[in-house]
Amino acid sequence: MTLQVLKSLTVGSALLLSTALPVAAQVRNIGAVDALIAEASTATAPSELVDGQSGNTDFPFLSGAKPLATVGEVDPETGLVLTGYPDGHAGWLLDAETVRLAYQSESYGQLSSETYPWEMESGATFTGSHIHTIDYDRAGLAAFLDTDGPASELVEGSGLLFSTVYNVFGDEVLPRDQGGVWGNQALPDGTLVDFAPDYRLQGADFFFHSFCGAYYEPANKYGEGVGFADDIWLTAEEWNIQDAFDVTDGEGTLVERVVDTDDTMGLASIVVDIASGTGYTVPALGQTGYEKIMPVNPQNPDYVVLVLAGYNHDLEPAPLKIYVGLKGADVDGTPVAEDAPERDRFLARNGLLHGRIYGMAVANETFAELGIDSIDLQAKMLDAYITNPDAAQSFDVAFVPSSYTWGGWDAPVAVGETEMTLWQDPAEQPEGHTYLVGDSKTEHPAAAPDITRTRWVQNLTQEGGILSVELGAIAAELDAADGALPAMLTGTAGRTLGAYDGALTLNVADAGIKHGGAGTHATWEDGTARAVSPDGLQWIQASDAAVLIVDEDSGNDFGERKYAIVIDPRTLQPTEAGTGYFLAMAGGADNPRAAAGASAYGGTVSAATSSEFSGTWNLTALLARKDDGSFYTMQEIAGTGQQEIIGTVPLNEQTLMGVVQHRSESGGAVAEGRADNGGQIFMFSLQLPEQAYSTARR
Repeated sequence: MTLQVLKSLTVGSALLLSTALPVAAQVRNIGAVDALIAEASTATAPSELVDGQSGNTDFPFLSGAKPLATVGEVDPETGLVLTGYPDGHAGWLLDAETVRLAYQSESYGQLSSETYPWEMESGATFTGSHIHTIDYDRAGLAAFLDTDGPASELVEGSGLLFSTVYNVFGDEVLPRDQGGVWGNQALPDGTLVDFAPDYRLQGADFFFHSFCGAYYEPANKYGEGVGFADDIWLTAEEWNIQDAFDVTDGEGTLVERVVDTDDTMGLASIVVDIASGTGYTVPALGQTGYEKIMPVNPQNPDYVVLVLAGYNHDLEPAPLKIYVGLKGADVDGTPVAEDAPERDRFLARNGLLHGRIYGMAVANETFAELGIDSIDLQAKMLDAYITNPDAAQSFDVAFVPSSYTWGGWDAPVAVGETEMTLWQDPAEQPEGHTYLVGDSKTEHPAAAPDITRTRWVQNLTQEGGILSVELGAIAAELDAADGALPAMLTGTAGRTLGAYDGALTLNVADAGIKHGGAGTHATWEDGTARAVSPDGLQWIQASDAAVLIVDEDSGNDFGERKYAIVIDPRTLQPTEAGTGYFLAMAGGADNPRAAAGASAYGGTVSAATSSEFSGTWNLTALLARKDDGSFYTMQEIAGTGQQEIIGTVPLNEQTLMGVVQHRSESGGAVAEGRADNGGQIFMFSLQLPEQAYSTARR
């Protein structure tokens, strides 16, 4: 949504009115909060327990960290409030002098608390998740970590990413009283199903359910004509919203089920055309709900390949999945008509009308090498592999589609009739292979920064490991497909980080002290040396090192962890076996700042509970300067340019963006602004010791 459209909205429908707020619920403009939510160690000094100020910020392996925006802050021109939790995020150049940062809020409608309504040009309104944009002065942002001023001095405006949205039936969403429908409460015949009485929306027509990981993908990222044809934002609703349709008694016992969500159209996979401000639901990508959708290099101008991470509508076990789509094709694989609606022309040129979902399978004779003696489609076999330190380090895989293919706008089917249930079906197993099924809680993947290769790493969140995947033969296999969808894509997978005690100990230097003095964050809450519930994940390839930045979502009472693991870019193994570097901590039920009523915003402490860092984005190419002191131009950054620039900058000179979800600070202005749950967007840079990556120098 453009700033002009935002200004035309009825401000009273969305906002904080400062005269109506209690004194504690102070109104602060976007970027005005200069205190960090993230901490280096538990707060002990009186100065670290002051409301409106930071806690301990002596980060051992960060050279700088400052807030960019905080949930509950307000655009002074439009009155629109930043909502939470902040999750998927990215940045790009709006013009030569302006950086646009975008983030989406993970919000749940009445399953949590309704955010203020996001109004579309059609008049339809959505509560739940929002996707915010904030524009910053480029020169000021480049110098931000070296100055003392708040980010508000750099903010030029804010908005929302799109103002038109299409549903799973291919229709623009209209207001409910004009017959509008949103897929998460619709049957295949278009019937709208009301939520259970306790969950019916009070302030909007529909709700976007829980936008989690996001991905910004520029056109031609892998070379001219390779990858998407347009600049795109990818997002999805996650999990399953069955609770919203269930009537329960006072003890939580199910009394009535309004509808089984497997009989609905499920959850939306959404692609946003950034140029037009239009969001499209893309049924070809699936209806089962994802944590994150992430493109990788197809190494062919006629195809797109996307990693589909997470959930399978909460049906387990399920395999890791990718999508392969044919560019320029209509639903049936024939060339899209020149007079097709813009919806179809946009989706077709980006390979999102004709495609299939492929699951990761393993040759039957390989399972023994993975430590799996009995192939069982009802067992979480991938989990068994990643938790077994004696299993093979790497193994061959094949991505093979199920028998389901989306049939087009005029042939909608319920989510339960899609590929969702087929992965466990013995009749669906590829010849000589079996899908390597596991827990569906696979949160963020991270794509290889080396855009000449098709590889990625994937958090196996439930057990706490990281798996790597490479499609080494994809160029030849897609060439051989010759305009059809391939029957199979082959590759290798391997264990980058095992899910067992002893796999990971963090170097905390003299920081990382757990709340209550219960040791340090070198280990998890219970003292085990491992990753626990890794969620956010980013892969950075600098001129001198490669690093994974990992964020946990584990319910750690002593504070959630954000850390870096330096890897060898050839082997994808840690350069220091079993070692990572503690970057920051946040929240926790035992957090003394919450107990003292100390928040970053001021006046927003609600209750001490767990937090979650949720991803990292690399801003280096947008803010780096050339030898003559000038910025790189938009043309130099376009296409393959962004990673080429990043690859010339040393690791500790990279400029990064992150978010932290912080429910403990959801009161005050956050609650009054109908912003749901608290959190913060922040900028930071690393300060890792040279010995951490000297063995992996290129």
